[in-house]
Amino acid sequence: MSSLKYQTTGLVRGKTLERPTGGLTAKLALDAQTKADAYSIRHASYLSGGYIDPRPDGMFSDADDLLPNSRSVVIYKEGRPAASVRLCTWSNDPNLQGWNDIPAARIFPEEVEALAQGVQTGKPAKLTEINRLVRHPDDSNDFMLVFVLYRFVSFLVIEEGSDMMLNCVRRNHTSFYKRMHFEYVAGPRRYAGVKFETNLMICPDNRYEKLMSDIPFVATDASTKRAYGDLLAGETVKVFAD
Repeated sequence: MSSLKYQTTGLVRGKTLERPTGGLTAKLALDAQTKADAYSIRHASYLSGGYIDPRPDGMFSDADDLLPNSRSVVIYKEGRPAASVRLCTWSNDPNLQGWNDIPAARIFPEEVEALAQGVQTGKPAKLTEINRLVRHPDDSNDFMLVFVLYRFVSFLVIEEGSDMMLNCVRRNHTSFYKRMHFEYVAGPRRYAGVKFETNLMICPDNRYEKLMSDIPFVATDASTKRAYGDLLAGETVKVFAD
């Protein structure tokens, strides 16, 4: 099983992130079981916060999960689903069918359109929204999981060639994202399917290097590169090298 090397970060004020002892693995949600794990974590997380009403099947998913521009990652702790995040990429590339719809574009349509129009690269724009970032209630105080999720977010955004990261951020999380080099654009507005309001925040690609310098999500050693390749192939990878 491939492994990603451990790297420290200091963005959580007042918290000490200790080196993990292992037991964390990650998998891209390509198969039915991994998708179900992602949906069950979402349901448990949002239900515990009072952000959704309970669903009989204990799953929380939506139409965006079925679109070709959507990818979710699940983090497992000793084999148990512990955290998940979804990335939805918008593009005006005519060759990418089904890539012209993401949740943020429905909630902040004028703002997302303006952001896309502002991309001047000579090629179709790509904007990746980070959403459904959740931890299981049993792991709600495990801040390492947040940074593990963003390690995979960073890799997938760069691998996608996205011009910008978008995030509809709960208001009490705004200051955290500012420290991650995101800036406020608009809001607050009610987010789709949940009972909370969010601010639209962005991190353009010219800040990726600074972001990864401050929070080195993506290692560059050969074993880590192999691990990310295995992740894209649908394999389970170790989050940290032994």
